[in-house]
Amino acid sequence: MILKENAVSLYDKYKKTKDKKFLEEAINILEGKDDISSLNLLGLILLELDKLEEAENAIDKGLRKAKSDEDKGTLLFNKSLIAYRKGDYRRAYELLKSIPTKSSTYPHARRFLAKVCLSLGEVRFVEEARGILESYDIPNEDLATCYIFLSRNGKKELYKKAVEIAKALKNEKLYAEALLSSDDEKELEEALAIFRKIGDINGEIKALYRLSSAKPELLYEALRRIEEASELKSKEREALLLELYKRTKYIDLLREAIRLGEELSDYLSLARAYVELSKMENEAENLRKAVYYYEKFLNTNL
Repeated sequence: MILKENAVSLYDKYKKTKDKKFLEEAINILEGKDDISSLNLLGLILLELDKLEEAENAIDKGLRKAKSDEDKGTLLFNKSLIAYRKGDYRRAYELLKSIPTKSSTYPHARRFLAKVCLSLGEVRFVEEARGILESYDIPNEDLATCYIFLSRNGKKELYKKAVEIAKALKNEKLYAEALLSSDDEKELEEALAIFRKIGDINGEIKALYRLSSAKPELLYEALRRIEEASELKSKEREALLLELYKRTKYIDLLREAIRLGEELSDYLSLARAYVELSKMENEAENLRKAVYYYEKFLNTNL
């Protein structure tokens, strides 16, 4: 028992200092122990060390021994953390949904479930996240993110709720992101000014693109900023490149979107990009690639 308490103490010291030597010392203490609490702690420590397979093995060993809802809830929650770290958001979702409601971990798991749903990035999951987050009295950034996403997927009016939350949180970037869902030119110009002030190039490009519907000359400024910011890698930038390509038919934008999609392993966007490329050149070959990436997307997400 004393040894176990020492391991917990070392883990607490790590959380305060972020010095990984405490984790290695704790592992030495826990080595060979097979009670549930030791296996759970070992799993958390290995997760911190980014040894994900070993962490999952420790948690799974604990789950095979777990009898009570309390133990199962704790272990399933920590296994969901491992799945999330791996980028397997669907598995993390399934694990969180399987946590017993009587477990003391359940309320905390619900909050994390909202984060996982946002990461899944589909309307039905974001709606689920919204339902969870609206049950809390305190405004939070994740709820604003839900409103922004949904405002761009058929529920335009929700951006105003995101604006209110961003103001309450005094979060300029979040406020500007919310304004990007507006159709009001003044609000879009305000978003552009904020993104420029805080040095958010991705945000600036998005604002320029939105404003270019009313002011076509801004489209060329957006293109220039994309070229200047070629080192930026994000799914948002990739989506912007595809949208700009559709507006301009400038094929280098499409090729850049494909290059970025390959770096990000964004299989669905790659499938869409190759469909577009097939309309311009090498139709059969590019359609074959589109099918290949769509199948990879399905195998990864279903």
